[in-house]
Amino acid sequence: MYGVVLWSDTSHRKAVFWCEDHGDLAFYNPEGPSAEGFGAGDMVQFDIEQAPKLRRAINPRLIDRQGHPDLPDQLRQEASKQPATARILPFRRGRTSH
Repeated sequence: MYGVVLWSDTSHRKAVFWCEDHGDLAFYNPEGPSAEGFGAGDMVQFDIEQAPKLRRAINPRLIDRQGHPDLPDQLRQEASKQPATARILPFRRGRTSH
């Protein structure tokens, strides 16, 4: 699955991913040491593990650093509008960084 990092704590290597299927958010919290720290706006690819009451991102890989840097702010702005709207923001795959 592809997703965009909405929030991250680089010191603890935790992150929350917005998923391309517009389903539940995926939480990333590696159990062991992790070589990768993700920042808000990064595009990642990962596997999903359904745990009780939450989705876990497994084996995330960076696809595009800062591929969608404005997405967290866009979602915040949409959420603050009154009355609530059901506008769907398009999910576009970023360029591949190899």
